[in-house]
Order: sequence, then C-alpha cells, then structure tokens
Amino acid sequence: MEKTFILGNNQRLKNLGAQFIEIPTLNTNEEEQIHNWLVELFKKNEIDKIVIEIGDNAILSLQIAYHIRLSLEDLGIKTLVPVLFVSTLSLNTIMIETGAYSQIFATKGVFFCEFYLESIKTEIEYLTGLNKEEYKTKFLEIIKIQPDEKIGRHSVANIWGAYIMDKVSNAKALPSESSFKKKLYFKYILAFGNYELYLRTGLKILGSMSVGSTLKINSKNKSILLIDDESDKSWETVLRKVFDMKNLKNFDCINEKVKDYESFSEKSKNIIETGGFDLYLVDLRLNGLDEEDNVFTENFSGMKVLEKIKSLNRGNQVIIFTASSKVWNLKFLLDKGADGYYLKESPEYLFPLETSVQNYKDFKKNVEICLDRSSYLKSSWNIITALKDSLESSIKSKIIDKQFAKELIKFLDLSFTMYNKSTIKEDFAYSYISLFKCLELISTEYVFQVNDTWCVDGFPSLTQYNWDQHIKKYVASEPPSPWNPSLFEKIAGLCFQKWNYHQKDVQELFYSIKRRNEFIHPSESNNFTSECDKIYEYSGYKTLLEQLHRIINNLQSPQNS
Repeated sequence: MEKTFILGNNQRLKNLGAQFIEIPTLNTNEEEQIHNWLVELFKKNEIDKIVIEIGDNAILSLQIAYHIRLSLEDLGIKTLVPVLFVSTLSLNTIMIETGAYSQIFATKGVFFCEFYLESIKTEIEYLTGLNKEEYKTKFLEIIKIQPDEKIGRHSVANIWGAYIMDKVSNAKALPSESSFKKKLYFKYILAFGNYELYLRTGLKILGSMSVGSTLKINSKNKSILLIDDESDKSWETVLRKVFDMKNLKNFDCINEKVKDYESFSEKSKNIIETGGFDLYLVDLRLNGLDEEDNVFTENFSGMKVLEKIKSLNRGNQVIIFTASSKVWNLKFLLDKGADGYYLKESPEYLFPLETSVQNYKDFKKNVEICLDRSSYLKSSWNIITALKDSLESSIKSKIIDKQFAKELIKFLDLSFTMYNKSTIKEDFAYSYISLFKCLELISTEYVFQVNDTWCVDGFPSLTQYNWDQHIKKYVASEPPSPWNPSLFEKIAGLCFQKWNYHQKDVQELFYSIKRRNEFIHPSESNNFTSECDKIYEYSGYKTLLEQLHRIINNLQSPQNS
C-alpha cells in the first residue's frame, strides 16, 4: 500500500499501513490554499490511490476530491486516481450535509466506506479509478459546479474573458499560475475545453498552450482609454500587452464603479473630456453587482458613458465590452453610436476555441479600423462644430441670412452622419455629395443674376476665369453674352474677386467640383482620374470640408456683413 495515501485527522487510520497525511487547517473559502496543498502532495509523491476521511468539515473533504479530479493542468493523468471516502457518519447524512457537493458520489472512481478498519482495508485493495475515455461522461457531465454568488456573473465573465483574450492572442500577459485557475468553478470550466489535451500524458504541461508570437493590434502612436470598473481582473494587463506599449502613444485606465457618467470622479471626467483619445474601450456594466438584474440595454451605465463620449465629439471611437451575446443587445449598441463591440466571453457559454480565436481577430480588425477612422472623423467633427457655432452666432448678429445659415447647418450635419457611417467607397462618395450641397448653396446665395448680368455680392459683375495651359494660371476675361456660368465659374469669381484667393487654392476647388461632376455625370475621358477618385476616400470629404471652412469664415468676416 506504499502508493496509497490516506488524508485525514483520525490517528487510527495510520494502522492501515498506508501513507498517512494529516489534513492541515484549511478554509473551504480559500480554494487556492487547498489547490496548492494537493498539487504539492502529488508533486512529491507517487500516488495511485487516495483515501479521504470525512471528518468535522464534510464539505472540505469533498472539495479535496473535486480539486484532485479537476487539477488537470497540474496533475495530468493523476486526476484519474480512485478516491475512497471513509466516515463515521452515514452516506445519507453526508449527502444532506454537503448538498450539491455530494454529486461526486455519483461519479465513477469514487467510493464510500463506513469507518471500520478491516472494511477500509478491503475496499482499498479493490479500488479502481477512471480511464481517460470515461473522464467526460462518467465525471464531468455528471457534476455541476456553480460560480461563487458573492462574486457575481459580471466578475466571473471579466476574469474568464481576460484569460481567454490572453490565450487566443498569445499575449502571455498572465502568469500560468493565475490564482483564478485554482478555483473549482474555473477548473471545472477549463476541464471541458482541455481534458483531452491534459490526459494524453501523465506529465504536467508547462506554460501557455499557445505558441508563436503575440497577435498584437496595430496601434502605433495611438492613445487609448480603458473604462472598466473591473479592469484589475486582468483586463488592463492583457490589453496593455496586445496593444504593445512600446509603440503606443498612451494607454490610460479608469477603474471606478459608477451608475452613470456624472458618478465619475472629477479626475476621471477630466481624463475622458481632455485626453483626446483615439479609442475608448468602455465596459457595458460599470456598476458591478448593482446591474446584475438589469435587462434593458439602454439602462446600463456603459451606455450613458457612451452617450457622453459621443457628445464630446461625434467622431470619438468607442468599442463596448459586453458579456451579452444577445443579438438585439448588440444591435442596440451599434444603433446608439457604438463603433463596435467585443464579446467578453463568459464561462456560461464556453465557446469552442476557434470561436474565441475569431472573436479576438474580429476585435483586432475592428480596433484597427476605429483607430484609422479616428484620425479623420474627430478633426472633421471639430471643424463642423466650429462652423455650426459660428453660423449660429452670425444668425444672432444678422451677419448672414438666417434661412441660408440654417440650411448650411442641416447639410453639414447630414453629411457628417453619412461620413461617420461610411465603410465602403460609395458611402464616402454619397457623404461627399451631401457636403457638396453647401458649396452649391453658397454659390446661389452670393452669385446672382441682375437683369442679364451675373453679379458677385458686393461687386457689379462676375468676372470669368479661364485656365491658361501655357502659364499654368487662371486668367480673368470678359464673359460671353449671353452667359450661364458653371458652378466653378461662380465659385472662382467669389474666391478671386471677393476674397483674393491664391491660384493654387482655386485650382484645388476646381478639383473638388470636378470630383462631384464626374461622379454624377461621368465623362468618357477623365483627365483627372487620380484627383476625382478621392471622392471615394475619406480624404476627399475632408478636403472639401476644409475648403468650406475657409469659405464660410470668409462669409462671416466684417467686410462681408
């Protein structure tokens, strides 16, 4: 019986002739302590059979057996050893006392014997454990281990989600001996996904199961803010690794439990409002257990934070972290302005590895798109906000016509809404056409016909400007009669006559108008293909917006009042 170990506190058990190990003072709530003690015991000894005395603390005795069965990563095939429980109490009494833990008696390889030494000795002789093929069907699928209710599903999902991201990204940011992996619930969940791997050999598999380099997110020179009341559940650690801190401009973190935006500390509000981040990662539930029973997505604290961040700048990029996989919840997030979401994997769902890998790859792709979009959306919205504010001010001071200014504001808003949602080249073109309407409104408002003469606001007549190919300049000339000037001719007259534009600036406006014309009325031979194709890119919209910014500012200057 040299490879049979008896764990207990009744000294009479020493008379069985097996290795007797006293169970130290262990707390049923200190699962890591139980795990470490058992792993060390198996590490130092060759153990083929285990006898566990059920003494004063019956639950602890059963927990020891569960830890043996579920410590796959550390014990490998040794988790299959037969386990014999012995007690002065009846099995029925023990089952009543231990509740759900008593499920282990229904699994193969687990036995019970009342406290008679001769009976125990006979039982030990005939003990047989599980084999690898039986581990799932005769053990895992029979028991059911629930998470600690005091932790809550939100916290459990956070712990598990960070572990999964670390694993599938191969970040290796978390130590292989993470304390959460020593808790029965997580060992139980991990066993479902990994039992075949660990039972192939009796050796402990060391380190991370993933190989190769970290699947890092391209975020060079970018600034990122993580807002999560449980970022300390390893999220910050893992994200800092996948974003590669060496190349990041800044990675900041706010770890506060809040019910809404106003509940943040002043310091955190200041970080959010003045940090100028390229990307905000916001947890949907920032109020811990207080939001466990909420079923309405719009009421979650993270939604209120999303709303505030978007109110600061509609171009701000926000990805919501959520443990909910319900389609209607995810759609609601996007409808309310989120630029994406990352599904924090919960052990409740236990996704296959390939699904977890794809979830992370989708997140990586989404982040990189958001970081690219942030580079042009935020600055564009800043320009539009400034223009809207100045137009409202000009209305109050009666510098420009109210109806005209209101129309400009409407098309500025409409165009940005389309620009913000642009994902394919046609989307960018349509947002450009919407913004182009502002240029048409300006030409109509400030270039008009009096009798048979076209006039520029403040000038008796509109001068025609033609491109001279030899000297590469626009040259003023008398317009033909009759004359129906094109949009470019109207804008060129405004720019040269009213605002003294440089040649290069007017030529850039020509390209902007040409882009629109070629999109609406494509010609067979377009000599400006490379310039016109910018209508299909974010740069085309941004160029036109910057041109409008200058023009509208000119309209509001004192000499034009």
